[in-house]
Amino acid sequence: MKKITLGLVALATFSSMSNASMKYECSRYAGGDYKGFIKVVANNKDEAEKKAYEKYKNELKLKIDYVKCK
Repeated sequence: MKKITLGLVALATFSSMSNASMKYECSRYAGGDYKGFIKVVANNKDEAEKKAYEKYKNELKLKIDYVKCK
């Protein structure tokens, strides 16, 4: 019984680590020039760029041509 419980705890720990999100620093470019950055939490770089673009455009109402995250 102890081995099963220990195995379930280990499984839960490792599965939650694979779903962990990361912080990305995303820079805004408008008119070919750098205009600043924001930080977003996402599972991967593509998702971070989509989130940052939407945040700049819809929430912050800023002009934006594209976003680059690192």
